Amino acid sequence: MSLTTTRGAEIAAPAKVTWHTTVESAWQLTRQQGRPLLVFVTRDDCAYCVKMKDRTFSHATVAEAINRGYVPLVLDGGVPSPLLRELKVSMYPATFVISPQAVILARIDGFVPPEALASRLQMGRPGVGVAGVGPVTSQPAR
Repeated sequence: MSLTTTRGAEIAAPAKVTWHTTVESAWQLTRQQGRPLLVFVTRDDCAYCVKMKDRTFSHATVAEAINRGYVPLVLDGGVPSPLLRELKVSMYPATFVISPQAVILARIDGFVPPEALASRLQMGRPGVGVAGVGPVTSQPAR
């Protein structure tokens, strides 16, 4: 039995979403560019949040769709903010799509696998099929 290897093969680095960390800068860009705001609410002590960051948002198709069609904003659910109060986050992770007119187009509670999120983002209609994706797992808000 012999094993062969491919010389010079490179392993691609995980894709990166270019996250904004302040509501003000993300909202300003949303309004200027007319792209929806994608808000990911996370917590450091949330295992499913880490799984979503590591598995879903690092997936090439998901990262490309977000960077191309949305203004991505990540918020720490443990830090009080007016936006978090308005969104009434009850579990983590929570993902929202908000139009430039400040209308919530989609709310996704819990972990979503990359294939499901990529499909919804590419459809360009994030409010469609929320029940079909549904949360796989989540942690209650504290």
